[in-house]
Amino acid sequence: MKYLCSFRPLAESPIGQLAVEQFKLPPFVDASCRREPDFASSYPSITALCRSSKFAPRLGIGDAVVYITRKANYFNAVQRHWRMVAILKVVASYPNHTSAAAWFTCRSLPLPSNCVVPGNPPLPLEMTDRHRPDLRRWEAIYRLRARTWGVFHICESLFCDLHHPPAITDAMMMEVFGRIPNTRNPPAISELQFASLKNITKHFKPSN
Repeated sequence: MKYLCSFRPLAESPIGQLAVEQFKLPPFVDASCRREPDFASSYPSITALCRSSKFAPRLGIGDAVVYITRKANYFNAVQRHWRMVAILKVVASYPNHTSAAAWFTCRSLPLPSNCVVPGNPPLPLEMTDRHRPDLRRWEAIYRLRARTWGVFHICESLFCDLHHPPAITDAMMMEVFGRIPNTRNPPAISELQFASLKNITKHFKPSN
């Protein structure tokens, strides 16, 4: 199956842009204290931290997800648009974060920030967009979700650009889907639609 999913990057808000400047972060990483997904990881992972039961439990090995930003005026563009940041393919799945952490550890790889296990704390509030001002409460929400919906999908990156990802306009969305899709509850998309989105990256050289 193929899916289209949106997320909120640091570049979307002035506070997130401040974090980018202060900590020299890629502008199109996820804006939360547990990057979901953590695109900068060698093997980005998809969990239920963000959408609880609405997305991660639906995925299986071999599924691919196109990640786009929410629609905004990135880099002060005249027209609001989306950015296509990554395409991830699920290569391994685990029932909980602890088992997934062992996969990374046995390969001497650092844990992605959305792996909620002891010894892997959330990012400091200053490195987020601070849409939740209390880091303890924010982390408590994620820990509860990790316990309730523990599924953890390890992915390979088919495409990723965290600095200057290609823009997607309304016209491009209409050409691919015939409408503007709602990505809050990530929809399954057809093989043809997936190929059309992937084709946007075909002649695009990632900058990160």
